[in-house]
Formats: sequence, C-alpha cells, structure tokens
Amino acid sequence: MAMGNISCGWRCFSQAFRREVRKAFRKPEIHWITWCFPLILFGLIGSNFSEGTLLELPVSVVDHDHSPLSRELIRKLDAGPHASIEVPAGDLAEAQQRMSSTEDYAMLYIPRDFEADVLGGRQPQVVFFYNALLYAAGLYSTQDFSGLITELNSSYRGYTTALTGKTLPTLPAVSLSYDSLFNASGSYIYYQQFSATIHLLQLFVVTCTIYALARSKALVYSRSFSMSLLGKLAPYTLTYTTLLMGELGLLVWIFDARVAGNPLYMLAVGFFYVIAAQSIGLLLYTFTRNAITAYTLIGILVGVALTFSGVVMPELSMSLFARIVANIEPLTHALYAMFGIFLRQVPGKPVFEVCALLMIYPLVTALLIRNRLPARLRVPETLL
Repeated sequence: MAMGNISCGWRCFSQAFRREVRKAFRKPEIHWITWCFPLILFGLIGSNFSEGTLLELPVSVVDHDHSPLSRELIRKLDAGPHASIEVPAGDLAEAQQRMSSTEDYAMLYIPRDFEADVLGGRQPQVVFFYNALLYAAGLYSTQDFSGLITELNSSYRGYTTALTGKTLPTLPAVSLSYDSLFNASGSYIYYQQFSATIHLLQLFVVTCTIYALARSKALVYSRSFSMSLLGKLAPYTLTYTTLLMGELGLLVWIFDARVAGNPLYMLAVGFFYVIAAQSIGLLLYTFTRNAITAYTLIGILVGVALTFSGVVMPELSMSLFARIVANIEPLTHALYAMFGIFLRQVPGKPVFEVCALLMIYPLVTALLIRNRLPARLRVPETLL
C-alpha cells in the first residue's frame, strides 16, 4: 500500500512537471517572467555600476579671484577622479540654477582676494556646496576637495612663516588612522548590485508563482494534490535557481567579483531561497480573493523586504519590532548567508543552518494552505 502511494505520488509529480514545462515553453509571458525581464534588469543595474564607483561628476566653479592659486585649486580638483569641471559658472545665480536643474552635482565658490588672504596669513573661506537630494552622487563629488585644502594649507604654511617673520607654534602631532571593517569593496558590485539581484529575484518568483497558480484549476482533480502542486512549481524552482547562479556568475566574469567561499554553498542557499519565495507566492494567492489582489500585495511585500532586509538600514540599528519583521523575511537570511559566502571562507554548518531556516517557510505554508488552497482554486477568477 505504501509503495503504491509512493508510485502514485511520483506519477502525479512527473506528469505535472512535464505538463508545466511544455506549457511554459509555449507561453511568451512565462519567458518574460522567468528569464527575459530579470536579465534585462540585471543588465540595466550592471550598467549603472559598470564604473565601480561614482567618478567624473560634473561640478561648477564660481571663481571671483582669478588668481594663479585659485586656478591651481580648480585644476587639481578637475584632475581628481570624482569631480569634473565642465563649464566654469559666471556667478552664484548661474551655478545655483545649474545645481537645481541637476546639470551639476556640486559647486565650488572661491571668494575675491583668495590668494592675497592666503599669502597674507589671513584665513579665507572656500565653500563647496553639493546637492544632497542626489544622495551618494552629490556627496561623492566632494571626495577630493578636503585633501586639496589640506595640501594647500601644508604647502603655504612655511611660506607664511617666512613672510611674516614669526615662528608659528608647533602643533601637536596627532596621528589619525582609519579604515573600514567588513567592507566588501570600494565599489558597488559586492553590495548594491549583489543585493539588488537577490532582492529582484524574489519579486519575479512570487509573481510567477501567483501566475502559475491562477491557471491551475486542474490540480484539484489530481489523485495526489500535494505532489501535483510540487510538480507544477518544480520547473520554476530550478529555473530561478539557475538564473540566480547565472547572474552571480556574470558578476564574477564581467565585474571581476571574487568569491571567497564555496560556490556550492551559494547554490544551496539560492535553491532554498527560491523555495521560500515560492511559499510567499502561495500564501498571497491562497489568502486573497483573486489574482489581481495578490499581484497588488507584491508591491507591499517588496517594499517591506527592501526596508527591513538590512540593505537600507543595518539590522543592528533597528528596534525590536523592526528586527522581528526583518527576521520574518527570507531575503534577510539569504542576503546574510550569500554575503558570508562571497566574502569569507564560511564553513558548512552556518550555511546548512540558513538552508534549514529557509525550509521552515514551505513547511509552515503547507500547514496554512493544506485545506484552503484546493477551495481557492475552485473559485473562478474575478476582477473584484
């Protein structure tokens, strides 16, 4: 009897699997959801980060001094990697207009008598404004400026001493040393692009799961409903796992990302992450009255996942309630595990623990939808 049940379950699984594969190949929308659109978005995101960092950002200059020293300061700022002096602005109003229209990311203002004040031992004020509404891009345009001012102060200190005939007091030798810990790279490849790739995968997995279930009325007539459901979802599980590994492979091949851990661990985490995302799609479809409502709730899901996954704000900075929400999201655990494999020689035990944690999602989902999903499939789809 037990062998008969196993044989029946396997036949239902394999029949549903083959039927779904044939159906998926014939439907263009499935191709768009499973690989076309994800790869297009991956390419667009990759093009944004293709330079690795934000370089040669346009900066305007208002030079009211027109002295050799001011021209030297402008030339050195332009020679730096972050700022690019496109067209010197005539006055402050023009420079402000260029910043407000986002033609320039920042503005350098050099006052009159700048060189004279420097050589006279006075303290002129050079101001560097940046557009904070442009977030990182505006801030990055200022990266070379502080170093230039420090160099200027050091080079003219001796000259001012000789000119005034006064010996300046010896300043305390304070040594400043700083560095970042656990920083993947100076580029965006390991963080923004990597996390965006995994985050967007969840969006497509949930959407595809709802789409497939909305066209699965025949499942309720299967001899083994559970195995037929697994067979129907299995092709998409394999497809999205392959897609994720392919995109991570492109990060290594095209963007020179380095994987310190075992790539097989990434495959395991990716596989269970896709299953967890499919579980979310099952829950959304089962507990909504129609597929349109389920699709609508995906936007809320994506927003919550992005906010509480640690990408926007570190989990250590969150309140207790926010941490609970963060740990409910499978994206949080998948990102932590993936980053660990990317950056360190992670042993197998913590990876398997994350896989086991991600496996809780389909188990809990199975208990929640066991009786409700067949009834939900019998309900005709409506727009209201």
